[in-house]
Amino acid sequence: MITTLFYNLRNSKRFKGTYSEKVSTFFTLTRLKIKSKLFKKRNVVVSESFFNYKIYGYDYDTINHLFNEVFISNQYYFQPSSPKPLIIDCGANIGMAVLYFKRLFPDSKIIAFEANPYAFKLLEKTIQFNKINNVELHHVALYDKETEVSFFIGDNIGTLVGSIRKERGGSSELQIQAQKLSDYLKDIGSVDLIKMDVEGAEINIVHDLFESSCINKVKEYIIEYHHNMNEDKSRLSSFLQKFELSGFSYNIKATFTNLNSFQDVLIHFYRK
Repeated sequence: MITTLFYNLRNSKRFKGTYSEKVSTFFTLTRLKIKSKLFKKRNVVVSESFFNYKIYGYDYDTINHLFNEVFISNQYYFQPSSPKPLIIDCGANIGMAVLYFKRLFPDSKIIAFEANPYAFKLLEKTIQFNKINNVELHHVALYDKETEVSFFIGDNIGTLVGSIRKERGGSSELQIQAQKLSDYLKDIGSVDLIKMDVEGAEINIVHDLFESSCINKVKEYIIEYHHNMNEDKSRLSSFLQKFELSGFSYNIKATFTNLNSFQDVLIHFYRK
């Protein structure tokens, strides 16, 4: 328990905010850790409150992971040129990033996509409960063609790794309508940020954006690229090349422990 408290204290200090917000963050992290240990049952709707928001999940481990990944790591932070940025969230899950963006930019417009029907249900619940305005939700899988795709999840219905790929998502197969992101962008002049965490479908989505010339409608991208998934042939260079040819620069964040291991690679694309 002492180790947990020190860990939470360290992470709350990392949080970018006022002193009172750092204190609030410490207690949120501590509550989530305690609840994660006490309530192990999955697939039962639970909730947690922080920063005047309330979020719903299917277990506290997931909420704890997302709170650390989004609010503590600050990995989706960006500086838009407008106080009312247009943000597209591809792979919104239960809505943690939506809350993060709305806290930073209350007047932003957010278009959020989520394929997992169970996560989407709680995404809707979170947005409705918090009475968050100017958020548009779509229950579809994003892909490089309009079709119906197999979407895989495991025993945890609120999984963070639901995927169009069975080896990533799990053994339970769902049929989900898939659409092209370019179809949503064709009537939009400019997008400030696309955040993308879609467990392997990013290659298909970016291919569609590049081929349709919609990739240049977006000022910045923050994408979680899934490298060496199931020991696939490496395709990172061709993925990056599409952005290079479109005039983007980028920063990459990644770690690994063993050669040939799977990696979540965070890439922030921007224009100089």
